[in-house]
Order: sequence, then C-alpha cells, then structure tokens
Amino acid sequence: MIRKVMAVVAGLIAGSIFNMALVGLSHAVYPLPQEIDPNDFEAFREHVKANGMPTGALLIVLAAHAGGSFVSGLVCGLIAKRTWYLAAGALGILWMCGGITMLMMLPAPIWFAVADTILYVPVALLGVRLGGTLTGASSQPPAADYNHDST
Repeated sequence: MIRKVMAVVAGLIAGSIFNMALVGLSHAVYPLPQEIDPNDFEAFREHVKANGMPTGALLIVLAAHAGGSFVSGLVCGLIAKRTWYLAAGALGILWMCGGITMLMMLPAPIWFAVADTILYVPVALLGVRLGGTLTGASSQPPAADYNHDST
C-alpha cells in the first residue's frame, strides 16, 4: 500500500517538475513584454486576451501539459513496478482538471483547448504502461488494481 501511495505522489511531483520546466522554457523562448509583471496573473490574462499567444508558445505549453501527465504515469509505473492503470487514469484526470481550470482562466484557441483536454488521460496511461514494462511487469487487467498486497 505504501508503495502505491508513493508511486502516485512521486508521479505527481515528477510530472509537475517536468511541466514547470517546459512552461519555463516557453517563457524563455517567448518572453512577456517588459511592462507585464510575470507575477501578476491578471495582467498576464489581459495581455493574452488582447494579443493571444504565439503558436510556438502554445505548442510548448501543450507539450508541457501532456508531458507532465506522461511523466506522472511513467514514474507511477516505475515505482509501483506494474502497469497500474487505475492510478495513472486518476493522475491523468487530475491533470485534466488543472488544464480545464487554466482554460477557464486564460483564453485559448479552440484547437489548443481540444488537444489539451484530450491528451491528459491517454498519455498518463501510456506513461504507466511504459513504466510498468520497464520494470518487467506484464500488462495486468484492471481487476488487478484491487488486490491487497503489501507492496
């Protein structure tokens, strides 16, 4: 049980680190105008509302969001030492809720909103599949998520 909790928490932390690293890259490649304080979310929102975001910046953010969800699933699978789809699905849904929250706060093109929302869960499942496979685990049916082993 402890391994499972650690797998989920570590997955969430690792995914968050990956996400923030790519979002930071986006800010480095596409810096805000000097008059916008990066710590003032309202000013940033108004800037995006008035000017939009460059397509390249949106692509990096999309990679950050999908990549964060993927890394969460991957780390979860590596630590759990199995393809634990239930946990990866939950991590993907958690990431999707965060993404939907950001889409409600910041204007974005439809293509970005659709792609961003659709990618979270499948890439988390792909990540846990890879993580479980790398540890030598075979693909397990969803019912295996309910066993009560102590690992």
